[in-house]
Amino acid sequence: MRQRLRGVAFAACLLVGGASLALAAAPSAGAAGSDQSVLRVGVMSGIDNPNIWAVNTVTEWESVTLQYDMMLKFSEDDLTAAPSLADGCDANTDSTVWTCTIKDGLKWSDGQPLTSKDIAFTYRLIEEKKFPYFRSYIPDGTTFKTPNDTTLIWKAPEPTFNPDMPPWVYIVPEHVWSQYSDMDSKEIRSVNVVPTVGSGPYTLTDVSPGQSWTFTKNPNYWGDEPNYDSIVFEQFTNVEALVTSLKNGDIDIADELTAPLLPALEKSSDITVQKITPDCWNNLAFNFGGQTPDADPNPALQDLTVRKAIAMAIDKQEIADKVYPGAGEPGETIIRPLSTFWHLDIPDDQVIPYDPDAANQMLDKAGYTRGSDGVRVDPNTGQPLDLRMPTSNDTAGSEASGRLIAGYLKAIGINVEVQPVSAGKMYEYQQTGNFDMYIWYWCGDPDPDYQLSVFTSDQCTHPGDYGLSDGCWSDKRYDAMYEKQRNMLNQDARQQVVYKMQKYVYDQIPAIPYVYPNSIQAYRNDRVTDLTPIPGDNGYIIPNYGYTMFVTAKPAANADSSGSSSSGLPAGVWVVIAAVAAGAAFFFIRRSGRTSDDEA
Repeated sequence: MRQRLRGVAFAACLLVGGASLALAAAPSAGAAGSDQSVLRVGVMSGIDNPNIWAVNTVTEWESVTLQYDMMLKFSEDDLTAAPSLADGCDANTDSTVWTCTIKDGLKWSDGQPLTSKDIAFTYRLIEEKKFPYFRSYIPDGTTFKTPNDTTLIWKAPEPTFNPDMPPWVYIVPEHVWSQYSDMDSKEIRSVNVVPTVGSGPYTLTDVSPGQSWTFTKNPNYWGDEPNYDSIVFEQFTNVEALVTSLKNGDIDIADELTAPLLPALEKSSDITVQKITPDCWNNLAFNFGGQTPDADPNPALQDLTVRKAIAMAIDKQEIADKVYPGAGEPGETIIRPLSTFWHLDIPDDQVIPYDPDAANQMLDKAGYTRGSDGVRVDPNTGQPLDLRMPTSNDTAGSEASGRLIAGYLKAIGINVEVQPVSAGKMYEYQQTGNFDMYIWYWCGDPDPDYQLSVFTSDQCTHPGDYGLSDGCWSDKRYDAMYEKQRNMLNQDARQQVVYKMQKYVYDQIPAIPYVYPNSIQAYRNDRVTDLTPIPGDNGYIIPNYGYTMFVTAKPAANADSSGSSSSGLPAGVWVVIAAVAAGAAFFFIRRSGRTSDDEA
């Protein structure tokens, strides 16, 4: 699930404004004078809205994963369906009816019973409200029955494998959310839910906006008891300060790290770096308009010739080498290579080459002549090819990539204004359509359906109907292929349709996947141990596909009870140094994601 996710903050401005930061040294596991064990996690993106239906930032995804369960979960090894709230689901002969067996005796964190009725309520609410991220898992016309508290019957209008995919849908308590069911989706997303009621190992109990978020152990958690009493997410506005706090032992785990910092991290014997198998792709998306009456993309982007010229002008290899050294490879199609069964490698003779000379010739031939300032002019509208390109602060290397792309496009007569913004601002652009192209990221599911769905016409955002499409690209041929593949039970035959869809998007260029980056996380191995990566050894060590790592994690035997070490400068000092020296924002990392070795 994605997309994405977000707040650019300029360190110099923070100094001038005197804004407080959650960067001071703080006690970690077993702080002196306390019997409470605390796991501290440093993050770059915060929790703007803890409401599960408004989930947006990387950290919001992680927090939701920590607090809620899916009906079936992703296995820790290969992300296939595994028991969770349900022990399993069995299909009838034509796979239109699935009977799921729910565990008995489950409770929510507030002590109320968790039954099949909560699961049915969640699915119906998603089907009715069409919440982004979740709605593609519940096909229209699906019904849910609960003959008893431990049985859910999923009935679909056509054969489906969705119940056993499994659907990446977090189950919510009916007794909490039913009181809001008469609201529209926008109103529901604005509901204040702290403290939360969930079924996972921890629930959100305290919020210091823009600084920290505290999760407390759920006394009614149905699984193995976690070793930490609480988990605190602390937000940083500067990736250098984040790294320094990790080095100093002020935090135990660091999320959303960037490739240029790898050498410094890898030198420390007390720090273990987790370079996650590429699970996402960073994306240059074009805007086609139609989101709102005020949407105003440059009309030239409707022309495939212009989009193809842009694609040919971008040196993906140079971006990977310079912005993601040792932690990224050039992108190609919208299904990441990690999904080995589903990913299409474009044949060499059909690859759009890096060839700026040919791109210039294409634009010349199409009548896009250069003005006196060197910027080309649209022959149909007389409008110069001046393009606004926001870049999201939750997408690692987005600003640096954007500036390289601006240079590449200048060479073919296209002027680009790079606009580094917060993830929240990116959502505003995505919904209003007031941009020309932008850089954000996508992360898919083990099954390709979710990632394919975001390119359908149905995902275009319209007033009152929030979708996931980046730029409202609408193509009936693509839509037909999507509907065909989603109900195919023969996975080999479905694979061929998924291949055709990837090639079609590659050729039509509604977006350019320009890099497959590694997500980078790190932890103090002298302070925390027994983190369980998901999936496999090169998986995430912070909740993403699951939360097991924070259940099995425990303080290392030699952990310093003071919560900090004596080496290095205090994190707060780094903020000042970074602000004075740089006077600008640093770039951050990604939006929601997932991983697998073979997702057949």
